[in-house]
Amino acid sequence: MKIQLDLTNHCIQTEVKRRHEAAISRYFKSGGSKEAIEAELVLLEKALAAFDFALLRSRWPELSGGDDRPVFLAWDDSGRPCLRFDHRSIHPPADEN
Repeated sequence: MKIQLDLTNHCIQTEVKRRHEAAISRYFKSGGSKEAIEAELVLLEKALAAFDFALLRSRWPELSGGDDRPVFLAWDDSGRPCLRFDHRSIHPPADEN
C-alpha cells in the first residue's frame, strides 16, 4: 500500500492525521468491502505512533508544508511505515536510509 500525501497547505503530521480521520469516516460510511480502508488505517496509525513529527519537520523542511513535491507513505521491506520523497526513504522515528 502506498498513500500519496498532500503537503501544499499543511505539515506532514497534520496531513497524516487528516488522512486517518478521512479513512475512519469512509470506513463507517462504506457499504462495500472495507479491507482496503482497514489496510490504509493500519498504515496511518502505525505512522502516527512511530514517527517523531517534530524531528521530521526540522530535518526535512519540505515536510513542514507549503511544498508541492510528491510525498508517499508506504510500508518498507521490514513492515515499518516509511516516507518516500526526492529519492529518499525516511524510517521512524526520523532516519534516512
